[in-house]
Amino acid sequence: MMKDDPRKITYGAMMIALFAILLAIILYVPPIGSITMFLIPLPIILYGLRYDRASTILVTGAGIVVSLLIGGIALLPFAFVFGLAGWMIGEMIKAGKSKLYLFMGLSLMYIMTSIIVYVGAVLLFNINFVDQLFTMMRESQQQFASFMGTYGTLPANYNEMTEAMFTFYEHTIPAAFILTCFLFAFITLIPNLFLAKRLGHQVPKFPPFRNMKLPVITVFAYGVVLLLNMTVAMEPGTDLYLICVNALIILRTLFLLQGIALIHFYLHKTKLPKAVTIVGTLFALFLHPVTTLLGVLDAGVNIRSWIRKDKSR
Repeated sequence: MMKDDPRKITYGAMMIALFAILLAIILYVPPIGSITMFLIPLPIILYGLRYDRASTILVTGAGIVVSLLIGGIALLPFAFVFGLAGWMIGEMIKAGKSKLYLFMGLSLMYIMTSIIVYVGAVLLFNINFVDQLFTMMRESQQQFASFMGTYGTLPANYNEMTEAMFTFYEHTIPAAFILTCFLFAFITLIPNLFLAKRLGHQVPKFPPFRNMKLPVITVFAYGVVLLLNMTVAMEPGTDLYLICVNALIILRTLFLLQGIALIHFYLHKTKLPKAVTIVGTLFALFLHPVTTLLGVLDAGVNIRSWIRKDKSR
């Protein structure tokens, strides 16, 4: 152990420096930082895969402190979230968890840490990111309305339409937030696991997307939400309305993915070129209502079993 200590310290110092540099790029070179921020967990992942948990926690904490010294309080939320993400990914890989387990765990971690950062910003600094975002959107809408008004091309009910749109957006923040965290987790995992593998580490793999299968209970949940929307008069802003509208968005997104997976499954069974799969995916997104319906049917009645029978003849 004593012989390994200098190497461990040197490697840790390198990973701390790399972690801080990637974070600093967000602050000082925003266009590049918007891309490289997905690689911020990589130094912590690499250190965690190589050394013990206690040392990894120490390196993560040191990386957060160094980032705070470099960029001030502005970098602290990023350092906290991505540092924890890197430690978590490394621990789950060493524990032999599947890539799907990593994805779900990282998504939930992003949700919880984002809530902590948001609440901290409101309580400590009186900064409400959601309010600021909607303020910017409303200002852009007003500028657009003024511009169009000068040419006399503004619809008569434009203000009512935009107000209804903003009200809908405000009510669907929870669903958008959850889906964004899951997307962010997916985008984070892909390059980091790829690079970790290229550097000689064993990392798990996702099962093929075409094998995605939602549980039947999601169909029942979707049916219940649709039934409530059709039979219960819900006022915008009420708890039931918020639950139903956000549940619909999340479930429809899941069934859209299920429908695309079914198309991939069928095209794979027919052994068509990958170019056809790409074109089919684009059409599936364009015709998303039909694709969503396919996803509901596949989850409920298992269309794949019919495809398998048809191809086995």
